[in-house]
Amino acid sequence: MPRYFSFRFDVDTHRCMARGVPNLLELAARLDARYTFFVNMGRAVSRRSFAAKFFRATANGSNGSRVYSLSSMQKLGRRDYLTAAVLNPQVGASYAEILREVEEQGHEIGLHGGRNHARWQSSGAHWSTSKLESEIVWGLKALEAAGVSRPVGFASPGWQGSINLVGVLEELGFLYLADAHGVGLERVAPWGRKHSLIEVSTGILGEPGGVGYLEYMRARGLSAEQVLADFTARLDATRDFAVVYDHPFYAGLRELATIEAMIGAVRDRGFEVVPLRELAAVWPEHLHEDDLLVPRLGSGGSTPQAETHLSRCLLVANPIPMH
Repeated sequence: MPRYFSFRFDVDTHRCMARGVPNLLELAARLDARYTFFVNMGRAVSRRSFAAKFFRATANGSNGSRVYSLSSMQKLGRRDYLTAAVLNPQVGASYAEILREVEEQGHEIGLHGGRNHARWQSSGAHWSTSKLESEIVWGLKALEAAGVSRPVGFASPGWQGSINLVGVLEELGFLYLADAHGVGLERVAPWGRKHSLIEVSTGILGEPGGVGYLEYMRARGLSAEQVLADFTARLDATRDFAVVYDHPFYAGLRELATIEAMIGAVRDRGFEVVPLRELAAVWPEHLHEDDLLVPRLGSGGSTPQAETHLSRCLLVANPIPMH
């Protein structure tokens, strides 16, 4: 049985769309690779919360452990930071031509929240079914207006999903949800025995906090050689498939050479590089009864019940010490 590898890029700022995505498309065309882009069609910023993040480079997780990430200013740069803070343009809806190019080149476009990324990230896990439906339908109509196909995949901003969300996505005809995350987590399975929605996990990222993988590694002060060594160690610990997570505004501007090396390592190990929609469509055929997810209540983040199924959850220790 083949092993699969997917890049998922969450598109949640204008810098992602205007600069990061075109760079990633150019690299993909040269390497004959396809990605999944989860695109927020609304605005990136909720001004009530944005100011508090201005110079934040690190924070603490819920258990007091350090979250390694870069500040918004470090990732966006001064000009794009001010554009987001002051003008707060719509993200995907402002770049319909680029979205159509993404689809024309064979990449997947999934939906990433609704009208406002930051508001979903801060409170979406507690929204009612009607509120969630309103936000998602708005995003679907915005994608339709941009001239791209209706998406089959959804990812919540900030990993903030809920049991209400699962029902809404099923009613709207989505194939899969990509909110489960954890180091080494390998999970593609129905969300529960009473649900048709597939949950696809992300296992190569920065934890705690669900941080973009390359951003996380650089925030730890690691070199390109060390990043690649860590990445290949994670690949070598992979049983069936691997999903790596990052953002175009960072990875698509600063880490193109690293991504090219990662794709080379993936192919050297016999992985097939596919968008998440293909993984979600074929993988459940290989599952057994005990692979089904148990429905959970509460907010997003790493999925505790999935992590108890050790047959598909490989908790890989970071092979490189922190600096």
